[in-house]
Amino acid sequence: MRSAEVALRLSIVLSVAAFIALAASLYEIDRREKSSADTAAANLAEIERHLKVIDNQVRVLSGQYAAQLSAQERRLQALGSQLETLRQQYNSRLKELEDELRVLRVEQTPTRR
Repeated sequence: MRSAEVALRLSIVLSVAAFIALAASLYEIDRREKSSADTAAANLAEIERHLKVIDNQVRVLSGQYAAQLSAQERRLQALGSQLETLRQQYNSRLKELEDELRVLRVEQTPTRR
């Protein structure tokens, strides 16, 4: 559960860093070449395409994280049920043993006359 959350956050950080690096490199290219409006429009379209890819990646990772979280919750509920069953079995067996011990003590007690 933690590793999925860490992976999601790391992916988001890396995606944002990649976007910033891409934007910086495009800015530097534009600055050096004094590109035309057509080049700027093409660069903007490229940035938008990258943003859509990043957005899709974040959605996929978020969906995976939600699915893993849901699965973990189901496992915890199942373990809780198993634990409750074991506790009931333990208490039942303990009561049986206490009853048997009580019977043994009564049988071993010498009868006084």
